[in-house]
Amino acid sequence: MEQMGDRLFEDMADYLKALAHPTRLRILEYLMRQKETCVKCLWEELGLQQSNVSQHLALMKQRGIIDSRKEGVKTCYWISDENAVKLFNMLKEIVLSLREE
Repeated sequence: MEQMGDRLFEDMADYLKALAHPTRLRILEYLMRQKETCVKCLWEELGLQQSNVSQHLALMKQRGIIDSRKEGVKTCYWISDENAVKLFNMLKEIVLSLREE
């Protein structure tokens, strides 16, 4: 079997890091429910500072998990990588099953 290169492992870890924060997981979950929303709705829903939410959004966008568009003065976000949704659901299932043990 062919070995995976170090770069692949680094890319895998980077992808996980882009989701490995409670706020980013909450953002992903909210976007899963809302499909698309503006940044103001996100920080109001999460009860966080706008600058804090914007930093998390920028990191997730940089990794290609979400995307955005300007709508006048608003910036709207949505999930652009459905693999993130699959990973979120799988992780949630794992954690919930571990709680039951």
